[in-house]
Amino acid sequence: MNADYILIIYFTLMNKRKKVKRSTLAARAGVNVRTVSRAIDALTLAGVPVYSETGPDGGYYIPDDYVVSQAAFSAEEKARIINCIHAAKKNFTDNVCDNVLDKLGSLAAADANYLVRSESLIIDASGWNAAHPTGAKISVLGRAVNDKKTVRMKYVDRYESSSERYFDPYCLVQKSGMWYVYGWCHRRKDFRLFKIARIEDVVVTEQTFVKKPSDVYEKLRGDFPDHDTVAFTIEFTNLILPEIEEWLGTDAIEDKGTCYVAHAEMFGGNQLVSKLLSFGSSVTVTQPSFLREELAVECKRMLNNYSMP
Repeated sequence: MNADYILIIYFTLMNKRKKVKRSTLAARAGVNVRTVSRAIDALTLAGVPVYSETGPDGGYYIPDDYVVSQAAFSAEEKARIINCIHAAKKNFTDNVCDNVLDKLGSLAAADANYLVRSESLIIDASGWNAAHPTGAKISVLGRAVNDKKTVRMKYVDRYESSSERYFDPYCLVQKSGMWYVYGWCHRRKDFRLFKIARIEDVVVTEQTFVKKPSDVYEKLRGDFPDHDTVAFTIEFTNLILPEIEEWLGTDAIEDKGTCYVAHAEMFGGNQLVSKLLSFGSSVTVTQPSFLREELAVECKRMLNNYSMP
């Protein structure tokens, strides 16, 4: 069977996102209905979730939550597909080819940070700045996850110790506003959850891997060997109430009448200190004492940096 027919049927279903009758797909692709059935089987084997319903209103369809990622096609593959569609466009009287070209255009490199993009859910791995190193690393790791390729990466732990590791990435994870990659670490011979911000460099190798049985959700229930959490209490006024609500959530905040108090537990270290300092004098940490000391030390360093000659 000619692969062109499969592409036409695939993109017709992607464009419609509703039930399309087998006879309609056959007419669009210029084949008979049996060829359509074989094309649907081929798409299913390739991992495309094509569903069917019987009855007068039945047909084939692809669910709305199915998204083609940037990693699905290389730049050369996308260019080849676009050239083929342009060449075949004159053979069709409908606008399917134009719709396909629009969808391929949405997979441009500028959108590589959109890990999920649908009408109901968007996950953007980039920051607000135009250049964002974490977003670039997430894009590289995402391709390695999809292609099941081992990566070589330089990782810096919380003690500032740097090491080169070979790693099989299974999935990307976002928790508590931070990005991680989960998979099998060749060096440790165990499953690890690495903080992507601590990866200094990552390169996809030509080595493929087969996933071992694992449970990423067990890691997400609280086993973070590379991080310590800190339970803390802060006091603040209503001037920054919206900012604290956005950061910690309304359930963590108590109204004490003369001030607001919030209790939370988060990852410690420089990230927590920097976040608390960003509120300036509007926030006071009351507990624990060691966190107060860390803030005081950092404030003294800042004063030394800005002291007048």
